[in-house]
Amino acid sequence: MELRFSSIENIKPSSPTPDHQRTHKLSFIDQLNPGAYFSIILFYSAGASSERLKKSLSETLTHFYPFAGQLKDNHFVDCDDHGVTFIEAHFDRGDMSEVIQQAKTNILEQLIPCKPHESTRVEHNLIVQVNYFGCGGMAIGVCFHHKVADAATAANFLKTWGLHARGAGAGDTNDFQHVIYDSNSIFPAQDLPDMSVNLGLGLFSLDSVVKRFTFEGEKIASLREKIVQAEPGLGRPSRVEVVSSVILGALLAAYGGSRDDDEEFTTAPLTHVTAIIAVNLRKRMNPPLPEESFGNICSAAFLNLPIGRDHDHEKKINHGSLAGKLHQSIRMVDDQFVRKLYVEGEILNIRKAVEAQGSPKSNKVFVISSWCKMPFYEADFGWGKPVSIGVGTRFTEAAVLVDSCQTDGIEAWVGLSKQDMARFEQHPGILAYTSSSTDKA
Repeated sequence: MELRFSSIENIKPSSPTPDHQRTHKLSFIDQLNPGAYFSIILFYSAGASSERLKKSLSETLTHFYPFAGQLKDNHFVDCDDHGVTFIEAHFDRGDMSEVIQQAKTNILEQLIPCKPHESTRVEHNLIVQVNYFGCGGMAIGVCFHHKVADAATAANFLKTWGLHARGAGAGDTNDFQHVIYDSNSIFPAQDLPDMSVNLGLGLFSLDSVVKRFTFEGEKIASLREKIVQAEPGLGRPSRVEVVSSVILGALLAAYGGSRDDDEEFTTAPLTHVTAIIAVNLRKRMNPPLPEESFGNICSAAFLNLPIGRDHDHEKKINHGSLAGKLHQSIRMVDDQFVRKLYVEGEILNIRKAVEAQGSPKSNKVFVISSWCKMPFYEADFGWGKPVSIGVGTRFTEAAVLVDSCQTDGIEAWVGLSKQDMARFEQHPGILAYTSSSTDKA
């Protein structure tokens, strides 16, 4: 499909940011996030004039003013109303339903206004690209600077933008759940070595293969019941824990499989997978923080799993055991754990701890980030809620989980090397519990 750009504009807040809010200090967690964008694509069956989107975006930036500022030296955002980039594009002959169904990375990348692996130099904290399809559908691709916001902040921003676009509750601030919370007061910024500034950029790779695997709600519920019966002491695992257990089970088999001759010669055998599971801290702090709190208010649970060799692969994956380990590692991420990790600086020793478990060549790191239950589907700009959500980022050794439009389903966007993906998607657990997109890009 051929993309045609029609306009690029700079959108500023509708009201100037007050002087006392001109400096938004980064927290320690903000500082540790990669100096790159993460993206989200919202698909709509119908659209409207971009003028409504521009006007409401300007109004929304008044509440989310750090997005319109400029990042300075990994320490603060100068909220100078610099503005955000707004791009308008057209797929005149494009069929949006085909784009959603196939979920090809090379097409989805065209719907977002940036490429994260190329975004170490960032001029805007937020970039929007509105894509109009010839069929009448519309996709809004948004890139958020990860040092300024996490996925929960992004979802709240999009939901609030939709409220402004619909004119809902105009004049009633209770309808705009916007909170700018100074997380720097809880997680004070620190002087970090230069290597920390670009921590996490290795997640983005042009050589990776990203595919969407859809877990239907009924299959998630079925596997959850099997886990409860097999592991009565575990309790009821969450949907995300159930889906993550299937993904990790398939990964252990994929990473432990036979390698190509060249790969066997140049790499050491893998012995462990360190799973890093992103955790939203807002409800885990004491006292809890508002869900609408701005910034990166997230941490991670860590789970170290041994990789079996070829002769172990025929053994049935124990999803109950994996779900139990996931549940326990996530449960550990509480207020006391987080304050020790960030306030006392324990996070800076994480690299040493990981290296102590095995050399980098024998230890694989895989990141799981769940965006489930975040209000992305509530981003209604006046022509209905999204019919689908896409990620559009070519990442590797990671998975992003989002709610599917069907009830209780989860879509897992998984990024792996070509060889590992070929083994992963053929694993019995993946074949039994998911349907996948076809991505030959």
